[in-house]
Amino acid sequence: MLEFIIEYWLEVGFAFIIGIFTYLFKHLMKRQKEINLKQKAIENGVQALLRNELVRRYREYESKGEISILDKENIEHMFKEYKNLGGNGTVAQMYEKILSLPIKIVR
Repeated sequence: MLEFIIEYWLEVGFAFIIGIFTYLFKHLMKRQKEINLKQKAIENGVQALLRNELVRRYREYESKGEISILDKENIEHMFKEYKNLGGNGTVAQMYEKILSLPIKIVR
């Protein structure tokens, strides 16, 4: 009887355990993929918000013809993070134009 249990049910037990591990692995991989998709969506959303703000600020300071040092530092930080998120293109040209604006002297 012990030989029967060892010979057949041990194999069934191992198959069951492997099945459970396979299911858990697939479930974890699916969950990780969902997390990655959400993370990418968040990154794209933040990038879009930064792009919008940089364009808005470009229009504001370009029309004024000057920028304060504090605003310039803020623009530099925003653009750095925008670049880190993969942003480039037209905003980079706007950024360079913003940096070339005269600094507003506060009295």
